[in-house]
Amino acid sequence: MNNLSVSSPKKPSRIGLYIVPGFIGVLAIAVSIWWVAATRMADAGFDRWLANEASLGRQWSCASRSMAGFPFRAELRCDGLSMTADKGELRSASLGGFVALAQIYDPKHVLVDVNGPLTARIANGQTASLSWQAMRSSLHFETSIRADRVSWVVEDLAVESSSPPVSGKLGHGEFHMRKIEGEPNGPSDIEMAITASRGILRDLPPAASFDAHLIAKKGWLMSENPGLTGLENWRASGGEFVVDQWVMKRGEQALDLKGSVTIDEGHRLNGKIDLSASGLGEALKESGLSILSGSLGAGNVKLPFMLNKGRLLIGPLKIAEIPPLY
Repeated sequence: MNNLSVSSPKKPSRIGLYIVPGFIGVLAIAVSIWWVAATRMADAGFDRWLANEASLGRQWSCASRSMAGFPFRAELRCDGLSMTADKGELRSASLGGFVALAQIYDPKHVLVDVNGPLTARIANGQTASLSWQAMRSSLHFETSIRADRVSWVVEDLAVESSSPPVSGKLGHGEFHMRKIEGEPNGPSDIEMAITASRGILRDLPPAASFDAHLIAKKGWLMSENPGLTGLENWRASGGEFVVDQWVMKRGEQALDLKGSVTIDEGHRLNGKIDLSASGLGEALKESGLSILSGSLGAGNVKLPFMLNKGRLLIGPLKIAEIPPLY
């Protein structure tokens, strides 16, 4: 009788049991590293802004400051933001605070919720206060310090100032700015859109609305080097400011502007603005120009304004002299 060798069955591998837990562990470590790095970058960026403001004579501080949002977002919170300055027009300001957050999957997109009220004191002793129901900004950063898309929305904004006493309300306001491609191989343009509705000044109805669409051709030169240097670079490169739409309405009154403006080598304005207006009768009467209200207020007014080396003209008639901008 022959002896037959019987091989014992192989035990199943347990490696597969550890793949999913191992992947989850590696992912958790990666997310933790990202969150720590992102929060440190956000903290450092805010510190850089504070240092830059301090160099300009404005000292900002938070009553309390914290980082949160782990693991899927980085959230910087500053409560009780305040500022003091010993020079300039704005001498002090205080704000309820803000919360800035970025999601883990899109760290370049930052949302900022701003909490009011905002109070400010000007150098001449005048005070101003702003309150709102909701205020949010959305920023998309091209680099760590420069945003190529910015949006700002506010609901139920109220403004008051002490001297002269002024009060106003805005039901809804929006501002949008984005970088767009300009001429081939040239600096990019900047496109802006502004909307405001249900605006009332000193509780005097009717409410006003405003819509504007603006383009700064080659405007990215100004964002790359903010201040007068960037403005001069933009001017020297042939920059142009285009008013594609500028519409203001209040009751039966309406004002529409379209045109474009440039700056010459003497830093004076040049260009053409076409003005269209309607329903000006009551406004002219309030201004004491009742003689004109009958002829102009009843219909539309269309006037071509020319800007030539800082001179504001209607045809050959000089209306005003605008001094150099800088």
